[in-house]
Amino acid sequence: PMKLRPYAPADQAVLADLWFASWTSIGLESPVVTRAELAARVPRELAGRWNVTVAEVDGRMVGFLALALTEHRLDQLFILPAAKGSGIGRALLGVAKQQMPNGFWLATHPDNSRARAFYERHGMVHDLSDCAMEQDRARYVFPRGFHIGQDTKNGF
Repeated sequence: PMKLRPYAPADQAVLADLWFASWTSIGLESPVVTRAELAARVPRELAGRWNVTVAEVDGRMVGFLALALTEHRLDQLFILPAAKGSGIGRALLGVAKQQMPNGFWLATHPDNSRARAFYERHGMVHDLSDCAMEQDRARYVFPRGFHIGQDTKNGF
């Protein structure tokens, strides 16, 4: 059975490996980021803004959710490629909905069709507002009444 738990410092290297494996499984023509860049980013994000929940199956990390709570943002949600489609993403998205009940937003690569379909299936809405129009990001909001500019520090 799957277990959700808070991030622990010993998870850092495994989280970076999982993140990179999931990114490269998306099928983008060129990698958006390297494994080394992700490994360097993890401690920075944890120190600065991330609240991370880890998903495990049989004691092995199979997914993680990183929330930037002060920004009302689901910053990262990644699942080990072999574990995709098994309900882990839905469980982690449920954590985001529980921790940010007044709404949140996220950005994903526009060519990440599997992620976009997942978010839309689970009630998120593609934000077509002017502030959301970026070539390298597709923005989503949850729930329908929440808009990116609402209560965010970054002025999105």
